Amino acid sequence: MLDLSPDRLAEALLDAAVQQAHAARLRDTGAPLLARLGPEAQVFGEFLLEELARLAAAQDQLAQQHVQAALTRADRLRIDPLRHIPPERVSAARAAAPQPEAGPAVVEADDPAFAGHGWYAPERTATGSLRWSGPARCAALALPALGGGALTVALSLRAPYGFPLDLAEQDWFLDGVKLDFTTASNDGTTGLFEARITLPELPAGSRVTLLLAGAQHEDPAEGPRRDTRKLGLGLAWARIERA
Repeated sequence: MLDLSPDRLAEALLDAAVQQAHAARLRDTGAPLLARLGPEAQVFGEFLLEELARLAAAQDQLAQQHVQAALTRADRLRIDPLRHIPPERVSAARAAAPQPEAGPAVVEADDPAFAGHGWYAPERTATGSLRWSGPARCAALALPALGGGALTVALSLRAPYGFPLDLAEQDWFLDGVKLDFTTASNDGTTGLFEARITLPELPAGSRVTLLLAGAQHEDPAEGPRRDTRKLGLGLAWARIERA
């Protein structure tokens, strides 16, 4: 993800969220072993898990830096056109103090303004467009912040290759804060999920980062039509609104 914030706050929050996701996964895996250790060994074990999470997050960061370094000028212009706009036009646009968006704001999978990383290109399905997660360990999507405060995030999701749709296999964060989704509907493969969160007040025009870290699956089919991609959840749309 190209961090467009002047103080690189978005990148710092994303790195923290990735490290938290790795730490949560490692604690779940290592909990039975830690429970059998003595108190002093448990302290060392916790320290070791935190270090492993930090190293895993650093590896993800290096992988993303490699992707970022490979971007062409056209890619960077599409992602961050502001630096190519004449200064006088930028000053004129900033003359009036903007107000936060009222919302709700919806980002669909095939939206030309879709800004994120860790997603495949949009695909057409029987129910509309969809973006699969999977090219990277984590997938991130920028959403309007709506001025922060109490917000509701809703997602339309699909599980890959016919696997059961289970959000327990996934960790979701919004600007580094873990989201606890409730199920609005779930037919086993596709579903609608909602979560509420309270963020600090944010200036107009700010964006928040939605981060997905979770299980990915391979196509169980065989033969020449088998999909060779390792896919995570598919996103049809994301909606954010004031609670």
